[in-house]
Amino acid sequence: MSEALRHVPPDAIIVGWDFSTGSVKALAFDPSGNVRHEVRLPTDLWTEGGVSELSLLQLEGQALASARAMGHWLEENTDSGKWLAAGISATHHSAGLLDANAVQVRRMICWNDQTLAKYHGEGLQRLGGQDRVKELIGGPWAVRYSLSHLVKDEHTLSAADWDRTAVMLPHGPAAAGFLTGRFDCTSVSSAASTGMMDLRKNEWRAEMLFALADPARREQAWKHLPRIIDMNDPVGPLSEAVAAAAKMTTTNRPLIFPTLDDQAAGLVGGGAVDAGQVAIILGNSAVVNSSAAFAPQSGTLDAMKLNWGPYLWMRCYTNGAQFLDKVIGEKPNWTALEAAARKVPAGCGGVTVLPFLYAEPSVGVNAPRFQWTPSEPTDGGTKLRASFEALSYLIGLAVKEHEAAGQTITRVTVSGGIARNDLMLEILASVLDRELVRLVSAEGPALGAAVAALAGYETHQRRKAGDNTPYTVADAVTAMVKFRPEAVKPNPEWRGVYQQGLAAFAAKVKG
Repeated sequence: MSEALRHVPPDAIIVGWDFSTGSVKALAFDPSGNVRHEVRLPTDLWTEGGVSELSLLQLEGQALASARAMGHWLEENTDSGKWLAAGISATHHSAGLLDANAVQVRRMICWNDQTLAKYHGEGLQRLGGQDRVKELIGGPWAVRYSLSHLVKDEHTLSAADWDRTAVMLPHGPAAAGFLTGRFDCTSVSSAASTGMMDLRKNEWRAEMLFALADPARREQAWKHLPRIIDMNDPVGPLSEAVAAAAKMTTTNRPLIFPTLDDQAAGLVGGGAVDAGQVAIILGNSAVVNSSAAFAPQSGTLDAMKLNWGPYLWMRCYTNGAQFLDKVIGEKPNWTALEAAARKVPAGCGGVTVLPFLYAEPSVGVNAPRFQWTPSEPTDGGTKLRASFEALSYLIGLAVKEHEAAGQTITRVTVSGGIARNDLMLEILASVLDRELVRLVSAEGPALGAAVAALAGYETHQRRKAGDNTPYTVADAVTAMVKFRPEAVKPNPEWRGVYQQGLAAFAAKVKG
């Protein structure tokens, strides 16, 4: 039986921020997981020449503007409860450089930057390969991890900018810094996605900086790493300046808790906090995450850590909603398209598509491979169904990887924008040959951030009161994360077609 809240009234407000490469969301939840208010802002990226970068100046504006809008809503809605705490989800691996005045030195390099592969390869060779990396940190160092940014910086950042840098901060901790004024700390979750934290000890591993050639740069990079703090210790209250701009009193300001990478936030927002539980997040990227007490036993899955202790196993594909946008456009008539796609038989009469607008090194696709076979169809229904099938096959490969690495799957939840589509989920359930549990909320990362903040706030208040009774993230999940009563079941008429299709897709990808 889950532990009840003792320090959070039913009308309290817990805000969950979701800073992504596509947008920013700040959602005000009550302790039962109901959304009371939302603030949504756009995100613009620098993409020329294959980079994917986000200005820290823009991030500062997003953080302050969303906090201001949330505070104004609270002022205008006096029947709302008190804003007690907030959590932050932000993109995994993305990180930027700030000087001593919290001014940008270098834009954040994002998780999907296409220029990092050669720098990662260079650094990996210096370290002695992935086996040596696993000895040092207990998990892999993938291309998109933040350590790759530092190898690139050694080639592209001026000496003056190296000297001016005070801290390297991931996406979430930087947002927390702009909200609180504190820029010297990070979370276990965010530190894990840099590729420089020992997953077994939750401590930085200096030897990973031998990926850099210059000893002087290694020493500077080491000094730029923030302190890793416990999930139940607040980063701090909303700063007085931010609170004043939001028309809030400067006393009893909401506490901002250590951040989660969006993969960790999506996992907890999907209710997957126990071993064997898998969360599929179908957003701009397509992600299969699971929670485990140990690191993957084989294979090449990413391994990170959750703020509350367990490992996060992850397979993240760059080609998610971005691939669908390419095929059907950014604002299609979903009702008409889905109706047309349902009339197309499973397998689309042999029409298939490789969904790789961008490289996917994790499956051996090292360059874009967006390819229709035998040719691109002209009707939208076939295009949509074939695209859903391709994404489902890609997810299917990841689920098999989790099983091969030692995971015994007990439940699969789905969330994210694409998960709103019933046909997509029916196809996915049939490919996986598993029931899929749908969330009531489609806002997995924002909800996950709020869940972690609720657990952190309740634990923090109990400790202050001398109460050592645990209040866990699992307790907060029980309070806030709601599932739809009916699971999505595999379609028995499609199962055989899709098992053959999955095998054919895997062979084509390898070819």
